[in-house]
Amino acid sequence: MKFRSGKIGFFDSITFRLSSTLLIVIVIAELVAGAVWYFDNEEVKKNNANKIIHTMVDSVIETYQYFQLLPVNYRHLILNQLMDAGGSRFFISINNRYIPNENVTDLPLTNWLSDVAAASLREKLKSPPNIAVAVTQRESVRVFNSALQLDELPEIWTKYSLVLGELDLPILVIQIQLSPQEWFYIASVLPIPFSSLSTSFMEARQLVFLALTSLLLMLCTAWLLQREFRPIRALAKAATLMGTQLSVMAIDESGSRETRAAVHAFNKMNNRVKSYIRDREMLFSAISHDLKTPLAALKLRTEMLEDEAVKERFEKLLNEVEMMTNGALQCIRETDIHEDPIDIDIEELLMGCADHFNRQETLVELADDIANIPSYMGKPVAIKRCIYNVIENGVKYGRNVSVSFNETAKSLILNVRDYGPGIDPKLLEKVFEPYYRVHPNDANGSGLGLTIARSIARTHGGDLQIKNHSQGGLEVSIQLSKEL
Repeated sequence: MKFRSGKIGFFDSITFRLSSTLLIVIVIAELVAGAVWYFDNEEVKKNNANKIIHTMVDSVIETYQYFQLLPVNYRHLILNQLMDAGGSRFFISINNRYIPNENVTDLPLTNWLSDVAAASLREKLKSPPNIAVAVTQRESVRVFNSALQLDELPEIWTKYSLVLGELDLPILVIQIQLSPQEWFYIASVLPIPFSSLSTSFMEARQLVFLALTSLLLMLCTAWLLQREFRPIRALAKAATLMGTQLSVMAIDESGSRETRAAVHAFNKMNNRVKSYIRDREMLFSAISHDLKTPLAALKLRTEMLEDEAVKERFEKLLNEVEMMTNGALQCIRETDIHEDPIDIDIEELLMGCADHFNRQETLVELADDIANIPSYMGKPVAIKRCIYNVIENGVKYGRNVSVSFNETAKSLILNVRDYGPGIDPKLLEKVFEPYYRVHPNDANGSGLGLTIARSIARTHGGDLQIKNHSQGGLEVSIQLSKEL
């Protein structure tokens, strides 16, 4: 069979599986780390913000109580003095109504901060009046009864009010109702960066870092695996080829320690197989030589017997022994393991086979589709013997034989049907056993034809199956793998 690594999809490869597993592990690890960081960072930010907001609330309460204790006529006097001083990081006014200021909507912690500030104010003021708290941006702050934006005020106020150097910080706006017609308004810079008011689960730079590290890790892993799997591929290819050749070249022992151990074990097994094959060939050569000499001597002595009945009985026994010996040797010879695969013209082989059996009358008929059989890469003598054995068996026991062809993506299939009586379904596998005959008294052949044919088909990565045809006779399917 052919080594099929080229047929395996990339998504089925161990490189993809291991790389994708590593990627999943990395992503899960990043998500877990991100979650831990997110919740921990959010808790830290909330604790810091909580301390700051409570400090600011205390200052606001002191300022509020100071203005509350002032005589009404003095309140505006103090406010005018603050405005004439050019403003500060605070903006204080007393308005006739509530001035709407909205929380920054795209920062998750602003609503939480405003709720914390409002709750703290209600807790610390003895008689909690109406309170409104908002965390907003400087350019969104609205002031005075007309709800002007801060930038619409005179430059002396806009330039110095609610600023803290070059920092762009959120503004805390607190409004407390003094009376039905008076609202104490105070806006102060909140010394918390906008970045601390939001906690993203995973920032863009983290995603970029994750993508780059994952890509780099996968590329390095793929490169490393390719190097590590090179000897494994060679081992798999050699093991596959060994199924057809039984003897392959030794593999270079490289790679990791475990891979080298596996390759070393394979090379050791390969050497043992070569030694076994060599010994087997020597054994059968010796048997062939040693048996032919005494058989020839026995035949010569048989010819010298005077009793014709005894002479005939001895000749029959000697012929059977010779036939069995030749059959056994043929079984080894016809499944020759040293034959090199080449392109075989199956159509030409079948036509030659048909001509051989159709010398006196038409016994073998080839279907029209035989002309469409593609060339096949295999061992030519072995394939010829396989097909001849099957057709010869059909002619011998079924008289007439028809041969057709079909193929699949992986196999080339020859269907050989005879028109004989068929056999008992229980014997469909039994006929492949060496020396087995359906009819024990049948003196034709050695009982090795189908055994040899199946062995050759399996050597070529296929198989040979036999079944009774629905309309009578036997149908033999010779399957030959295209991936030799």
